[in-house]
Amino acid sequence: MFKIRSLILVLLLSLSVAGCANFLGSAAEPGNELRIREDVKPGPNARPEKYQITVRMAGYTDARQVDSPRRVGTSNARITGLTGKDIMSDRDATEVVAESMKKRLSDAGLQVLVGDASNAQLQLSGTVKELSIDIKDRDYVNIAVESTLTEVASGKVIWSGLVVERAERYAGTSGNGKKDVADFLKWKLGVVSTKTTESVLSVLMATRPELFNMAVGIKPVQGVTVYSNSAGSAASAVVPAATQSESMVANGMLVISSNPSRAKVYVDGVYFGLTPLRAEYGAGIHEVNVKLEGYKTSSEKVSVRKGDNTEMDIKLQR
Repeated sequence: MFKIRSLILVLLLSLSVAGCANFLGSAAEPGNELRIREDVKPGPNARPEKYQITVRMAGYTDARQVDSPRRVGTSNARITGLTGKDIMSDRDATEVVAESMKKRLSDAGLQVLVGDASNAQLQLSGTVKELSIDIKDRDYVNIAVESTLTEVASGKVIWSGLVVERAERYAGTSGNGKKDVADFLKWKLGVVSTKTTESVLSVLMATRPELFNMAVGIKPVQGVTVYSNSAGSAASAVVPAATQSESMVANGMLVISSNPSRAKVYVDGVYFGLTPLRAEYGAGIHEVNVKLEGYKTSSEKVSVRKGDNTEMDIKLQR
């Protein structure tokens, strides 16, 4: 009898320890990581034809003060699908950044090459200074990426600059899911990549117009601190966010309100935040879904216009 009781106690203790381990979680657990991937298909606003310009990706280095190159944040709130406080990526943060840059450069019409690519005309490299998403009372994203574009043959710096993106949102009473967190970080990193690409293209068009069959001047891009460029202009300050006419050259503003308010907004399947909401978004046709518990989901397709506001006032039905 004593042996049977001892065996039962051992089994109960083992189950208890296993349960605690599962509750506390570990960043090393299979599947307990964010998976951030760019769509292999061109974006909705991608240029259909490529310019005669080849760029090789030389990679990014990690200058963050973190204990792991895969760390992308911490959580003090529950995230469905993740356990523990550590928010980790399933690959190095530098790889996530490089893929985002590659996607935007390719969509802009440049031919992006990976690997040795000794025949490439230009090379893009850089440093990840900040990349984190911290889940607290709100979701906080902080990204700072420094990039440099050089001429392969001469090593001359064509363009170098820093893009900083900081944003926050309220996830709502139902909290976050693993995909919500990954999509929010991916979206904001896409903003950084888009601004970098716009600034790079502006300099290339001004200095190598023969490759574009056009002659244009260099335009400032909101959120980019330019250190140098081959056109010879000095480093410029960050273009103020208030200069809407400049910041919305390639994007438009999506303004969404609802009755009742504080409804969840999803654009093309990505959660953006709660109404009322203002978000800068790429020009084109987008699907907007507005959801609130106890009400029917409102779904509409809207056209976001460059440099203009697209307003939606939605009355939710029970």
